[in-house]
Order: sequence, then C-alpha cells, then structure tokens
Amino acid sequence: MLQHLTQALFPLLSLIVLGAVLGRKTDFFDGKALSGLVTTVGVPALLLHSVLSMELGIVQMGNLVGLTLAWLVAMALITAAVLKLAGLPVRSYLPALVHPNTGNTGIPVCLALFGPQSIGLAMVISSVIQVSHFTLGIGCLSGRFSLRALLKNGPVLALLAGAGLLAFDANLPVPVMTTLDMLGAITVPIMLMQLGSSIANLKLSGARDMVRPVAFSVYRPLGGLALAWVLLLVWPLDGLQAQVFLVQCAMPVAVMSYVLSVRYQGPSKDIALMIPLSLAVSLGITIAFALA
Repeated sequence: MLQHLTQALFPLLSLIVLGAVLGRKTDFFDGKALSGLVTTVGVPALLLHSVLSMELGIVQMGNLVGLTLAWLVAMALITAAVLKLAGLPVRSYLPALVHPNTGNTGIPVCLALFGPQSIGLAMVISSVIQVSHFTLGIGCLSGRFSLRALLKNGPVLALLAGAGLLAFDANLPVPVMTTLDMLGAITVPIMLMQLGSSIANLKLSGARDMVRPVAFSVYRPLGGLALAWVLLLVWPLDGLQAQVFLVQCAMPVAVMSYVLSVRYQGPSKDIALMIPLSLAVSLGITIAFALA
C-alpha cells in the first residue's frame, strides 16, 4: 500500500518541488513565452491525441461534458449562496471557489492514480473548466464576456475538433497522431513545474486574515468532491469516468483564478494564500484515492 502511494505521488510532488526551486533560482518561468507554448501547442495536442486515443464515443464524451457543466452550474449556485450568507462579494470570490485546478494539477494526479487511459477523460473535464474560466471567471471579475477570447482558446478548439472526428468515426493518419503525441508529451511536466514556480513566488505578506482563506481552502476541494458524489448518484458514469470526475472536482484553487484576480483587481491576496492551502487538502484527498 505504501509503495503504491509513493509511486502515485512521487512524480507529481517531485516536479512541483523542482518547479518551485527553478522558479526561485532561475528565470525559466518568467514571462508568457513558456506558458503560451503549453497553452497554444502542448495542451491542444495532448487533448486531441487523448480524445482520439481513448475508447470513448461521442455519446459518452457528451455525457461527461454534460455532467461537468451540471456540476459547474450547481457549484456556482451553492457557492453564491454561501458567499451571500457570509456577507462577502459574490463576483469577487465565486470564480476561485468554483473552478478547480483540473489542468496542471488534476491531469497529472489522474495520470498518477489511474494511468494513461485516464488522461483523455481528465482533459475533457479540464477543457470544460477552461471554457468556464473565460466565461464565468472573466464575466464575474470584469463584468463582461469575451467571445473572442473563447474562440481563440486552443484547448476548446481541440475539444471541438476531437468531438467532430469522433462523430464521423474518422481517424487521423499515424504520423499525425505521433506528432500530436510528441507535442503533448511536453505538457504535463511543464504544467507541474509552472505550478510549483507560481506557488513559490506568491507574495503573501498582505494576507493577514487567515480564517477566510483557510475556510475557503477546505471548501473548494471538499465541497467540489461532495457535490460530484451527489451528482453521480443521479447521473451515474462508468467506473474510471466516475473516479476521474471525482478527483478533478476535488482539485485545489486554480492558478488561473489568481492570475485573473490580479488582472481585474479581485481579492488576489486571499486567492494567493488559498492555492497552496487548498493544494494540501487536495493532496490529502489524492492520498485517500491512492489508498482505496
């Protein structure tokens, strides 16, 4: 049992720590170039290759997308009610508490726990969350919706392309699939190291009120997991799909929420503190899945 747990978490934690060290000691993660490479090339290639490689038809894929959307709507409504009861600004905190880090944390966690066959499923869920970042996230924090940004989003386009190919039962040539596989292989390690670098360089000196960030850090993964479990009772999925869905919904506060909060003058200090705290809670959930 201990060996299985170590094997599942060691690569994940090692790359996060390596990213934290490199983020402190080097300028490898400075600027937008590396992040842009992953977003515009690596993630779309990984998503398209994973969707076309997994044994998941268009109906099953639509079912997973539909359940993820239902979870997002329910999570947003419940969180909005919680924030109103707490007397806090809904638009400022809602995106961070709703959106899990399904990308640079969730995908590697699913890979470690369930193997390569889970990547496609994790990527489908992550793509839906990314769409929500550009709709619910930016809409809440800025007060406006950017259709142009959504249509230029590489993972969204890759998801649509994969769905179209699955719908027509079309296969890409082997050399093209190999190219997508090679491009996608850069994605997970870089995302993990970027996460480590982001956490290591967060400036938390202004976060004096610890009660609220700690409470939200527990709410984000545990609330997401509980809601996912309830939804699966009325909208069941197959074994692996259900496991991946539960894990993805239990991921920590997304780094993207911090980035958007800084850009649109949101509560960035609180959200910065919530990222590492909620990550600790999510890793505890991951350990429970590994031991199960």
